[in-house]
Amino acid sequence: MNIFLKAAFVAVTSVSCFSVANAADLILDPTPVAEQPAPSQPAVAVDALNFELSVLGGAYQRNVLGTASNAMFVASVATPLPIFHNLGAQLDAAVGIYDGDFTSSAAGLHLFWRDSEKGMIGIYGDWAYTDPEHGGRVGVELSSYHDRWTVDAFLGMRFGQHFNTEFTDEVDLSYYYTDDFRVSVGHRLTSRGHVGNLSFESLITDVGVDGLSVFGEIEAGEDSYVGGFAGIRYAFGGNSTSLIERDRRSSVQVRIPRNLASVTQCGDLDVPRPETSLRGEQTNLCASEDEINAVSTPGITKKN
Repeated sequence: MNIFLKAAFVAVTSVSCFSVANAADLILDPTPVAEQPAPSQPAVAVDALNFELSVLGGAYQRNVLGTASNAMFVASVATPLPIFHNLGAQLDAAVGIYDGDFTSSAAGLHLFWRDSEKGMIGIYGDWAYTDPEHGGRVGVELSSYHDRWTVDAFLGMRFGQHFNTEFTDEVDLSYYYTDDFRVSVGHRLTSRGHVGNLSFESLITDVGVDGLSVFGEIEAGEDSYVGGFAGIRYAFGGNSTSLIERDRRSSVQVRIPRNLASVTQCGDLDVPRPETSLRGEQTNLCASEDEINAVSTPGITKKN
């Protein structure tokens, strides 16, 4: 009997001490649970399968030929890759009307590693077509995140039947004035030369539909080139609620509309370039007016 009494005494004493210790902890740390900081979200490449649909329109200066219009519908899907949560992929596709009469289309693929707290690195390739011109780009994508600042870059090569194979780039410095409003200044190296770019995107938060934003870009550069476009975008899926979260945790930058600047001036060559192992006989060149004239004396021709 004494043994049972001693065991009961030890159990009651232990429970009492545990309760007193917990009460002391509550007194020493009076911060309510509701005010405790929430655990940070894990760093991922793509937070969940998500989609973007965009409609855009714009115009591009073709120098001798004047201005060409372009309207496009763009769709993107981004997905995390199995097993490795820091790896993701995004597929972009677009179709539209160029200069009122010609089909424009494009596709791009991103494969990347991303830490949503630090930055991204990956490979990217795209192919663009505006009847009858077509060309592609392939290279490396890089992003670096610093609080509300983001640096994005694409460094690669441009190629195609009517293009000189040469280095190309897109570089953007972005700042998020709020979580839902971004402005950027950037540089593009197109087939016509160096181009400066200004862009913005703003989430629309008071229309009762989540994921809507408006965006636009204007640019100007060498070879008397000016251009720009604006549109509306609808993003859905994923777990991001703000623009800055979407850009760093859900989707990556859609680049395919930007490649149109490289096909805005193309000329017939008086003396066709001979066929090579990589392409057939070149009778047309998309480049600056000075580069076209250095090869031959073409008349700058409208697409046919």
